[in-house]
Amino acid sequence: MTLDISFYSTAGESEHIDLSPEFYEWLAKSQFTQIECCQPIQLSIDGEAVELDAIELPGKNRMKFSEFLREAIVEESDRVLDFLGNDPSKEEYIEGTYKLKKLQEIRKILENEKYQYLDYVGSL
Repeated sequence: MTLDISFYSTAGESEHIDLSPEFYEWLAKSQFTQIECCQPIQLSIDGEAVELDAIELPGKNRMKFSEFLREAIVEESDRVLDFLGNDPSKEEYIEGTYKLKKLQEIRKILENEKYQYLDYVGSL
């Protein structure tokens, strides 16, 4: 099963971020899922009308998700620095920075006001 987070614009544009099962589980157990609940919305994607369960981002929701991600990035940065030490192997580096990279990737797209909706694919 592919686990991802998707962002949609009202113009039908979308961005998708694939997530590892471990990261997805961490996100599901975090405060991220407590910020707002999904609501049914109708969008036109690739010229086709679709109904999704998604979260509207404008206003307070975008700000709350952004604050959560920024705090998580700070905490994860500290953990990564401790984990990697002075001379990590390539494998240690890739493993140690995965969560931090995904948090940043989500934050950058979330803060792009072009996207109005957030959807979880899977069950957070």
